Amino acid sequence: MNDLKTVLDINRAHYKKFGLSVPIFDELIVGFRWIMSADTQKRMSLAFRAERTMPPERYEEIARNLYGKPLDECIESLLVKGDPQLRNLIVSLSNLMSKPFNSSELLAKRGIMRTEGLTFPYKTEGKKIGLIGFGVYISRFFNNCAEFHAFDLRAPEQILSYRFKDGTHRYPSGIHWHLGQNALEFSDLLKTLDIVIMSGSTVVNNSYTELLKTSKRAEIKGIYGPSCELCPDYLFDLGFNYIFSTTLKDKETYLQTSLGPDPVYREFDYMNLYELAKE
Repeated sequence: MNDLKTVLDINRAHYKKFGLSVPIFDELIVGFRWIMSADTQKRMSLAFRAERTMPPERYEEIARNLYGKPLDECIESLLVKGDPQLRNLIVSLSNLMSKPFNSSELLAKRGIMRTEGLTFPYKTEGKKIGLIGFGVYISRFFNNCAEFHAFDLRAPEQILSYRFKDGTHRYPSGIHWHLGQNALEFSDLLKTLDIVIMSGSTVVNNSYTELLKTSKRAEIKGIYGPSCELCPDYLFDLGFNYIFSTTLKDKETYLQTSLGPDPVYREFDYMNLYELAKE
């Protein structure tokens, strides 16, 4: 997990440069979709709950030994263990540690421009586009590009629908589907795309660096979602030139809904959305 150690080092340097105190770890929440970590100032960050997760009892044991400690010490102690099952928790903590530096003011001091909302201000007409992690950008790319390729680890039956009158018709139609496998299995295709946008869950499952290298021809290489709140300096240096991320408006309001009985809710209604690009 050398990448997350690099993120830790960059964030530590930011705290020293800007004269801020490292936040104190206060709470861990393991949801059905997200690993959520919070500090004593009620800030909370999310990371996608990947398949290789641990039982709740082990999360509780780990959290109990970390509460009250600065986030950098928490992250460092977990990195030393070298356990891949801890990666989603480390990403969540890294997102939380990065959060104070994602304000417009402190981003601008590092040559990074922040704009509010989700606009994706790039030309898509005539482009071959790949979306890794089927989600947010569906309506933005659908029928607005030459080819739209969607990659997802989920099986077809978890995403697609079918009608069987006058033959078999698959929906959503008009999209080239590549499901049930890691997008890296389609590397020959990735190498031909003009725009590649990947979910922040690729940080959690540690496929993002190889996906980025494979997509080197793409003019726009982006990453999106709550899981990529961590250290935009690192992500831009790595080769991304577009980031879309989120930050929760209010911890307790969000938890009342996300821990409630209805598993279907509009998560972005509880988040501030923003896009980042290098100036």
